[in-house]
Amino acid sequence: MSVQTDCEMLSVQAMEAYARKYHVSGTTVVELFHQNQVFEKMMIQHEYLHQISFEEAMEYVEKIIMEGSKELVVYHGSCYEFEKIDLNKSHNRRDFILQFYNHSQRNGDTGFH
Repeated sequence: MSVQTDCEMLSVQAMEAYARKYHVSGTTVVELFHQNQVFEKMMIQHEYLHQISFEEAMEYVEKIIMEGSKELVVYHGSCYEFEKIDLNKSHNRRDFILQFYNHSQRNGDTGFH
């Protein structure tokens, strides 16, 4: 199973559990998850979320929604600040690949998305 499929299944489980817990419609939950970029944040935290219980994963989802942050913050492991990713600045034969490595933890710049 791919990481995306796995995260999609976990997202569906989380949406169903959230709707039951808070007595809201599926449409409302989909809107909440979309507004708060829950799926994207779950993708970034994929490895972590599969090492904890579903209840702990739900706590993570609820925290995302309660914080109400509309931003998706990732860290790139360099000393430069920038607003936009430009893969054209990748150095031919000096960088591994034309992808952007990031992580949702400031000190955890492993993995790429």
